[in-house]
Amino acid sequence: MKAYGSILSSIQQMLDDDSDETLADIRRHINTAYQRIAEQRNWTTLTKQITGMSSILPGDLTRIIYVEDDTDYCYFDIDFPARYQSNKLYNYFRNMTVATPLLTGTDGVPTLNSTTFTSATGGFTAAMVGEYIRIGVDGGIYKITVRTDTNTITIDAGYRGATTTAQYYEVRPVGTMQIAFTDENGDALTTSATLKLWYLAKPLPVYNLYDMILLPGDCEAVRIMTMRLMLESQKYVNDSMKALPDYNEAYALMRSLDPTPSRYRRPRNSDGTMVRFGRHRQLNSRYSRDGSIYL
Repeated sequence: MKAYGSILSSIQQMLDDDSDETLADIRRHINTAYQRIAEQRNWTTLTKQITGMSSILPGDLTRIIYVEDDTDYCYFDIDFPARYQSNKLYNYFRNMTVATPLLTGTDGVPTLNSTTFTSATGGFTAAMVGEYIRIGVDGGIYKITVRTDTNTITIDAGYRGATTTAQYYEVRPVGTMQIAFTDENGDALTTSATLKLWYLAKPLPVYNLYDMILLPGDCEAVRIMTMRLMLESQKYVNDSMKALPDYNEAYALMRSLDPTPSRYRRPRNSDGTMVRFGRHRQLNSRYSRDGSIYL
C-alpha cells in the first residue's frame, strides 16, 4: 500500500506543475486509475466478509467472491436459467439491481474528514442504519452507522472530499446488487443468520495526502495508469500506448505480491481419488459419476 500524497508528488514533479487546476486533474485521474485496478481482481486488501444478510447486498460491493452457510453448506454461483437446472443443493444468483433508492436529496452537507452528514430536508430513519449512502460525485460510498435524527447520520469513514453544501446523495444507491438463494429445484431458500459472504469492495476515493491506496506494493501501476489517462485526455494517445509495457510490468509485480489461487486443489485419498465433503449426495451413492468419494 502507498499514500496518495506520494504518488501525487511524483506526478507533480514530472509535470513541474503544482497549480490547483493541475492538482484537481491529477486527483481525478488517480482515483479513476485506482478504481479501475481495484476492480480487476480479488485483492486481499479490498476483500470484505459479512455474516447474515437480506436480499440487498452491501452498496460498496463490486463482485461476490464466495458464499457459504455454517461449515458444510457451499453456495454455487448460477445464472437465471440455471436456477431450474442446477443439480446443486445450494445456489445463489444476482437477480437484479436497485432501481429506486430508499432516499435521495440535493441539500447534503458533507465535511472533509468528518463522519457526520446532514441534510435540511432529511428523512433519515432508524431502519437505514447499515445501509450505504453515495455522496456527491467523488464516487465514495459510505456505510451508515448511526441515525441521530431525521436530518443527521454518522457514516463509517471520514468524508473523502472538500467540505461543501447542496450535495446530491442516495441512500441504497441505484445499482446496488440484490441476491437470491435457491435449491436444486429452483425453490427459494430461507437463509440463516450464519450465512457468510465474501466480496470485493469498492474502495473509498483518496483525497488527503495521507489516504492510503489499498493495493499491494508501491502501487507503481496506479501512477503509470494515471499518467496514461492524463495523456489520453490531452489527445496524446500514442504516448499513452508507449507506457503500456511499463504498466503491464508494474501490474504483474502488484499481482505477484498478492497471489490469489485461480484453482483450488481438491483433497484426495491414498488412491488418488478426489474426496468431496458436504451434505450433497448424487444418486444416493457413496460414489459420484466421476468416481469421487463423498463423505
